[in-house]
Amino acid sequence: MEKEILTAVDKKKKTTAIFVGVLVVALIIAGCWSFSSKAEGNGDFIVQGSVKTTEIALNSKLAGNIGEILVKEGDQVKAGDVIIKISSEAVEAKLQQAQAAKAAAAATAQKAANGARSQEVAQAKAAFDYAQKTYDRMKTLLQEEAISQATFDQVEAQYIAAKETYNMALEGARSEDVAAAASLVAQADGAIAEVNSYLGDSQIKAPVDGTIIAINVNQGELISTGMPLATLSTNEEAWIEVNVKETDLNKVQQGQEVKVTFPAYPDKEWKGTVTVVNKKPDFATKRATNENGDFDVLSYGVKIAISGMDKELYSGMTAMVDFGRNEGK
Repeated sequence: MEKEILTAVDKKKKTTAIFVGVLVVALIIAGCWSFSSKAEGNGDFIVQGSVKTTEIALNSKLAGNIGEILVKEGDQVKAGDVIIKISSEAVEAKLQQAQAAKAAAAATAQKAANGARSQEVAQAKAAFDYAQKTYDRMKTLLQEEAISQATFDQVEAQYIAAKETYNMALEGARSEDVAAAASLVAQADGAIAEVNSYLGDSQIKAPVDGTIIAINVNQGELISTGMPLATLSTNEEAWIEVNVKETDLNKVQQGQEVKVTFPAYPDKEWKGTVTVVNKKPDFATKRATNENGDFDVLSYGVKIAISGMDKELYSGMTAMVDFGRNEGK
């Protein structure tokens, strides 16, 4: 008898559970039908969309190792704040080389601009005076036929060379030499500026105020150029983006006022304004069939600005946009 009673109780529990389940499903279906019927009955055009925010990928122009990560996900940053540092030993070595090359070029340019030192001029004059005296003596001896023409020619060549050396010492470097030395200095300055730009690129900075929402690397990690290191969400106002089928585009106008609700905040409603109706289709939402007239139904992106938003919005959050009544359309 006790066993029969327990079996009856168990059957009653199962029957109750099944009934509750059916009731819940029925309520859900009824609620959906009620919402749909209400929207259709009122002529309302409601579309589900999502919250969008402006996000910036912070990439690297340099290859190297991550030297230091100065922030973590969720941190608020200001424009110019250093987010990540890339090890720059090789770049710093190149900077030292460029600075040394500039020092050498500057010394050469200075020497060319100043001309020969007084000691060098005096030395060149002494050599010229000696060569001139030797030349005069040898010229007399040649006239007396005491020396050969070949001997005199050698002395004359030495005299001419000493004279040119002395004149060059007096005149200083030629303008072409001065210009060439100056160009070497300018070239060295360019090399230093280039290396300094590399050093600047070794510090990844926030381009605008915002929030760090992703860090994609670890300290010490080897990276390549163009690699996304972090993602910054700017402080610009969020907006709603919905996809409207081409068959419903006549219900949407730029500048149109709409009502926006969020499942996250079910007890409040905000006003919105259609700011952009994208002229390029996003994707096919329905393939061609006999029912839709043998053509693919495309969707178009619609951007909506929100007015008076006083709640926290997160990228990807669901939003419902009510475009209002569309009678006679």
